[in-house]
Formats: sequence, structure tokens, C-alpha cells
Amino acid sequence: MIQVVMDTTTGMTRQEFDQSGIAMIPLYVRDGDKLYREQVDIFPDEFYRRERAGLIFETAQTNPADLVSVFKPIVETGDEVVCVLISSAISGSVNAAHVAAQMLGAEDRITIVDSLESGYGEAYLGHTAKKMADAGENRVEIVRALADIRNRTRTYFIMESLKWLFHGGRLTGAQYFVGSVIKLNPIVWFDEAGRMTSYDKTRTIKVAKDHMRQLVADCGKNGVEAATLHWPDNLDEAQGFHAEMEEILQAPVSYTKLSCVLGVHTGPDLLGPCIIMKA
Repeated sequence: MIQVVMDTTTGMTRQEFDQSGIAMIPLYVRDGDKLYREQVDIFPDEFYRRERAGLIFETAQTNPADLVSVFKPIVETGDEVVCVLISSAISGSVNAAHVAAQMLGAEDRITIVDSLESGYGEAYLGHTAKKMADAGENRVEIVRALADIRNRTRTYFIMESLKWLFHGGRLTGAQYFVGSVIKLNPIVWFDEAGRMTSYDKTRTIKVAKDHMRQLVADCGKNGVEAATLHWPDNLDEAQGFHAEMEEILQAPVSYTKLSCVLGVHTGPDLLGPCIIMKA
């Protein structure tokens, strides 16, 4: 039997992990010397409330021991693991998972999948893996299917401010200074290598939203397999853009509350479409 494991940057709640039968790996945010496990010690509503109050969180390195504690009982019962994790280009979780598998001497029983994404793009891979595992398909078949989905996934973000990318280590001081002076509102995306990087340097939120609408339309030209809108703490704004997405795509669009870990890099005001295009 194959068990599926994912980290909390999917945006799923602990209850959703439990209901789906997918094992949860909490990732960390840091406030000074204090560490918080996402979906255990801290939750998005509190996290974004504290961000709005001026607190600057940091992310913290994934501990291989956390993954060992999840993998070990699975492999000890004779089951196999497909572990889908946040992009290795923005997190050390994939490396930590490989170390954990080596510590257990179970590299032949544990498959680590680099989602090259986070949020819904990662969650969709994990849910697909779970469905395929429950249907009796093997790890090779699952990995092949996830690679195909990953190639058809596009995730974009509009942020109100560059300061979160700067404090989260995604911008240099010079980039932050220049961007702030000319009031950039960039569109950021997960590129082909899974990096969270600038897609377009727009000068106003209005221009950014116009470009985002076109990106959504381009993704939907040949049909949509699934779509969501990430939002952190700006529901009113998200509801307006969500309605536009459904009109453009002529398909249902879900909501995904942005995880605390991603919120370290984006801040509380964001619109983040994720679209899985039809094959």
C-alpha cells in the first residue's frame, strides 16, 4: 500500500489532511527565537493578523527528524511513501526528506516528489497521488502522472508591496530600493525551475490585474482541469477577482487560503491564481 505525505504549504488545514488520508508535515515560521509549526502552533488568521500589526516573520529550515517521525511508522508497517513537497528552489524540505529516507535506510520505499510549486499546485499533485494510490497504481505510474500535471500548472501572484519579498530573502536590498522608489507591483510566479521570481514588473495594481486577467485567459484557452485563487487576508478583494476568474475561464474556481510559510514572502495582501490546464 502507498501512503501520501505532504507539507503544510499546500494551504490545507489539519482537518483537511485528516479527512483526505494524507499525512501532514508541518513547516516552520519563526518570530525571533520562537519557532511555530504551521497548522499546529500557528494558523493563518493569527499569522496574518500579526503581520498586519507589523511583525516580520522568517521561515526556518525543515528538520529531517520531522520527516523521519512521519515516514518511520509507514515503512515499519510495510507500506510505501509518495511524499510531495514544496519546491526545492524555495525550501530545503526536499533535501531534508531525502536525508530522512537515508536515515531510515528506506530510499527504495520512499519516493520524494519536488512539486516545483506550493499552495494549490502542490496540493493538487498530492490529491492526485492519493487517488492513484487508492486505485492500486504504483509509484512509478504516480510520479509520471504528477510530472505531467506539474508541466500544465501555472501559479501567479500579485503583491501589494515588495517589502515581504525583501524580508523573505527573495529580493536584494538594491532591488527593493529601486522597486519601492518607482512603486512596482510585480507579478511573481513559480517558473519552470520552481523558483518564485518576477514574471512582470508592473507599475500599478490596476496594470498588474489587467495583465493577470490576460494570463488567466491564456491558461484557459484549451480548457481547465482545475483552478483556484490564493488569498491570505484580503477576502473582499479576492472575491471580486474570483468572480472575474470564473467568468474568464467559464469553469469553477476554488479558494485557497495562503499558508503562513508562503505568507512570510508575500504579506497579507495578495491575489494568486493557480490554473491546471487540460492536457
